[in-house]
Formats: sequence, structure tokens, C-alpha cells
Amino acid sequence: MSVTQAIFVYNRVMNKYDYEETLPVNYKSAFKDADIRGLYGTEIDEVLAYRVAQAFVVKFSLTTVLVGRDMRVSSPSIHDAFVAGVLDTGADVIDIGLVTTPMMYFVSGKLSLHGVMITASHNPANYNGLKLVMPGAIPLTNKTGLKAIEQHVAKNILIKNKKVGHAKKQNIYRDYDRYVRSKTLLKLKNNLSVVVDAGNGMGTLLAPVLKKYSKLTTKELFFKLDGTFPNRESNPTLHKNQKQISSIIKNGNFDFGVAFDGDADRVAFFDEKGRYINAAIIGSLLVRYFLILHPKATCIYTVLTSNVYQEVIKASGGKALKARVGHAFVKEQMRASDAQFGCEHSGHFYYKNTFYADSGIVTLLLVAKLFDEAKTQGLTFSQLLKPLMIYYQTEEILVSVKNKKETLLAVKKDAEEKSALDITTFDGLTVDMGEFWYNVKDSVTEDALKFVVEATNKKIAITERDNLLKFLNAHSGCGTNKI
Repeated sequence: MSVTQAIFVYNRVMNKYDYEETLPVNYKSAFKDADIRGLYGTEIDEVLAYRVAQAFVVKFSLTTVLVGRDMRVSSPSIHDAFVAGVLDTGADVIDIGLVTTPMMYFVSGKLSLHGVMITASHNPANYNGLKLVMPGAIPLTNKTGLKAIEQHVAKNILIKNKKVGHAKKQNIYRDYDRYVRSKTLLKLKNNLSVVVDAGNGMGTLLAPVLKKYSKLTTKELFFKLDGTFPNRESNPTLHKNQKQISSIIKNGNFDFGVAFDGDADRVAFFDEKGRYINAAIIGSLLVRYFLILHPKATCIYTVLTSNVYQEVIKASGGKALKARVGHAFVKEQMRASDAQFGCEHSGHFYYKNTFYADSGIVTLLLVAKLFDEAKTQGLTFSQLLKPLMIYYQTEEILVSVKNKKETLLAVKKDAEEKSALDITTFDGLTVDMGEFWYNVKDSVTEDALKFVVEATNKKIAITERDNLLKFLNAHSGCGTNKI
């Protein structure tokens, strides 16, 4: 990858912010296990971004930092603050500008650089965040340095290096286009028609990649960058955010549809009838493909992933290995076990050959490749997936609680009193009641518990979801949380 843009010096005179000001009142709440994310203004702001940038450079003795951002309203000023923090500490910046998170991962992996993606991913518009990575697109977590950065920020140390760093802008779109196509090798036999919902997020930047395939026709939905998310919220796996794409597919003639989250690392799929497809079903389709290419390979799942995914891995001769929920922990487990593929219920799909990172666009093109073969045999998208539609899993429900530990203990006690067949405490609480199972766990990115329920029968799954929500509400101390 070559640098094509001229070097420019960051002008502190143009800086609108005084980074010696006080940190946001609730900034400690923004520090999660694997990233920094919170409400803009009260949990994360320009001052925090500047301080984190300085701590990042100091902690790892950095000379160059990669910086990318999304289109959220607060992202330009947080970007400027982070860049200023790096430069004032004496390090240089490679500024790749508006990018998807997988684009940032690609550059970090390709150039072996530490970096940051300024985004709140799937969270609502009033959130923002900092995804810090080490060389090779390895996420920074509490145990690998994020806790040390938080501690440095708390010391309120400002650094004014005599040697101010330089920043250079770099356009990476063309290189990323070639990279994506090299990972999928998509050559379509059939004409495919796909609805693509960018949700006014960074998925908008993927249009040129999709247009490279003459037999892939896309109907673009919400392909205008807008950090206020005027048409739907950022998380495409929630039913309330699927109404527009489902309606368009139902009333059109399309093979399937996809919807991206705000930074385009997640992707949700819909069949030709506009029905949302659980991510584990798509993961099962993909894992069979990878286990043909890599027999007996290890593939990763989490406590929230539908049972069908694990069953397909085992039936296909692979090894199913469990990881904590959250992109950083899945990637950590993939590297440790040399896994080929990973899938999360939230629409994250991970690949060994993309630096173990998640990629919405690679997933879309691989699924198009597999469906193209099925269409040659006369199958529709739903017919291709029907053998995998064994279970019904409810969508993820977030429940605000005052005391997570006490609430989880109450859930465990209730399950024991109801003679659960099995109770495991890895990454939350997973309870097997025989005809259904559920998991309740801490949210990695939000101050809440979240849960899913799964059963072979939809009616049972929904009934038990409602029962569990009622129980959690009674023990939350936060009033009534609704679906």
C-alpha cells in the first residue's frame, strides 16, 4: 500500500477545544472490557479522546498511529481531538478518514500499525466510542493495555512534546476493494438481485465494491451518510429496525437482502420473503463451506449463538470452541486456537484470512457465492436455508438493572428451584430447561443485562421470553423494561 497524499502539519491554532478542561463527568463508565464507548457529552467527549490518544502513545511508545472514523455527528470533533493528542505527544498520524471498521482493521493488519476507529458501532446516534487496536487488527482489551490507558487518563497528565508529530492523509478505498475481492473470489453464474440497507451508516462506502460485479444488482436503501440515523437506528438485528427493508423485499422481486450496522462490521440477512434470518443460520451455511476447504478446523461460537451452529460444525467434522461474547474475545480465542471462522448471534462473522477480524462485506459476498450455486440448482434463498431452520431464537433483549450480580443470582436461584437440567456460568448464566434454553449476561458495551431464549417451538420461545422479562423486571430495581 502506498501513500498518495501529501504530508500536512496539524495546525493547533485551528483547534476549537481546550484539552486541559475537565473530563466528562461519567467518563469512567465509557471504559468497557474491550473498548471505550458511551453517551457523547457525559461519558465521552473531545477531552477524553485527546487524553486517551496521549495515553495510547505513551503506553506503547508509539511513533505512528492509524486513525479512522465514522459519520456520527460527534465523530469529526472527536477525530480532531484524538489526532491532536497523538501529535502533541510527538507521534505521527496516518489519517484514513471516513471508513468502515473492517477497513481500519485491514490497514492495521496490512501496515502492522496501532490504530483507532472512532465509532459507536451499533449503538444509537447519541453514543460514540474509540475502538483501539494493536498491530494486526488485534483489539485492545483491559488485560492487554486498555486498563492501563484508563489509569493514565485518571492521573490527569498532559503532554506537550517539543517535537510535534506530523499527519498524513491516506486514501485506502482502492486497496480495500482489491483486498475484499481477493478474499471472496466471487464469480457469479446467475444474475442476483439484492437489497442492501446501509442505514445511513458506513456501509454506504461499500457501493463501489458491489458495483464491480456485473451480475450482482443491488437496490440501495439509505445510502446517504447521516450520523443522526434518520431512517432507522444502527442495529439491524432488532425487529424495529427491519421494517423498511422487509417491506421492500416483500413487495419486490429480490433474491435476498442485507442490512449493515453503523460501522459495517455487522450484517443482517433477509430471505426473498423479507424475513430476518438468525445469524447462526448464515454462520451454519458458511461453516460448512469452510470445513470443506479446511477439514477438522476449529470454529468459534458464543453462549448466545443458536445451537444449530454448533451442531453443523460437529456434523461437518469440525471442532466447536466457545468464546466470550464480544468481538475482542472471539478474535482472541480464534488466534489462540488458530480457528478458521467464527460467528456471533449479533451478525458478526470472523475470518482467519481477514486478520481474524469481522467483515460485513466479505460475509455478503461469500453468501452470494454460496447462494449462486444453490440458485443454479433452482433453489430460493429460503429453500437453501430451510434444512438449518431447526430452532427459534428470540431477538436479544436488553434490560436495565441496578445490580447485575444480584439479579443474575436471582435468576440462578429461580432456575434451580425449577429443576433446570443444566446451569453453566461461563459468560453469564446459561440455563437448559429441556424444551428451551436461555442465557442472561452482562452487556459488554451497555449498562444492562441481555438475554435470548431458544426452543424448537416458536410459541414456547416467545412465552418463556415474556416470562423471563417479567422476572428480570421484578428484580431490576429500574421499573418495567419493555420489548
